Amino acid sequence: MSTDLFDLPGPKGNSLVGSLVVLGRDPLDFLTQCAQEYGDIVPLRLGLTPACLITSPDYIEQVLKEREVFVKSRGFRALRTLLGEGLLTNEGHSWFRQRRLAQPIFHQKRITGYGAVMVTYAEQMLATWQDRETRDVHTDMMRLTLNIVMKTIFSRDVSEGEAKNIAHALDVAMHWFESKRKQGFLIWEWFPRPENIRYRNAIQQMDKTIYAIIDQRRTSGEDPEDLLSMLIHARDEDDGVQMSDRQLRDEVATLILAGHETTANALSWTWMLLSQHPQVQTRLMEELQQVLGGRSPSVADLPSLRYTDMVIKEAMRH
Repeated sequence: MSTDLFDLPGPKGNSLVGSLVVLGRDPLDFLTQCAQEYGDIVPLRLGLTPACLITSPDYIEQVLKEREVFVKSRGFRALRTLLGEGLLTNEGHSWFRQRRLAQPIFHQKRITGYGAVMVTYAEQMLATWQDRETRDVHTDMMRLTLNIVMKTIFSRDVSEGEAKNIAHALDVAMHWFESKRKQGFLIWEWFPRPENIRYRNAIQQMDKTIYAIIDQRRTSGEDPEDLLSMLIHARDEDDGVQMSDRQLRDEVATLILAGHETTANALSWTWMLLSQHPQVQTRLMEELQQVLGGRSPSVADLPSLRYTDMVIKEAMRH
């Protein structure tokens, strides 16, 4: 990329805060307009921070591959107060080591087991729905994904006290993070504002809960073959070292965040878009009937559900 990229055309913005205010007001609309008007590389100024919007797939690939050159953004660094040095926020050699330790949880055999849990909880949810009733689908999806995450990580149901504490902390954290994003991450989390105090208290409660579960699992020697047990028993193939309690806490928090809100958002968008495109909904239902024939799905069915896969990916693209 050119060293003079900030000479490229881009939005002028406010003389004091650049494009920070308009980005915070409607990020998707603003960035879409920038891509349409200015092309593959768009220089931006967000408060005192220079930034670039990259829209070319080739340039995006270059940024993602050169981990030693391009580091995490200020927003990701802010997430470290919630996720510590988990896979989402970690960098460099430390990230690579943690990735190797966490590798077993992504084994195909394990994925199949997670799929069974997902189907079971989705069917339990649907059994409570009634024809012609009005529901808040996003609330339902948030509840569903939290149930699944808690079961696969801790072998616990969301109705149990520990899961409620973690869910509350994540809810507070996501509201805090969205507030900081609109401010351009210019207000430090240690500043004694009410929202910062609520955020710190929520993180402390979440940490207390997760560490208690880790301690109980280590002390009891139980192995329910959930994600926490797999992370506890994982060893570095070079030196045989296992994860510390702090590393376990960071990876657990990352898995909860990655499997809860983001998945619920993707599902909610999918249902909304299907309601707006009945012809797509009809074709989707035809494929599901053809492949499944009325039975419950499994991970083994995924290669045959090609149109279903396209629907999900298109919703995520939006």
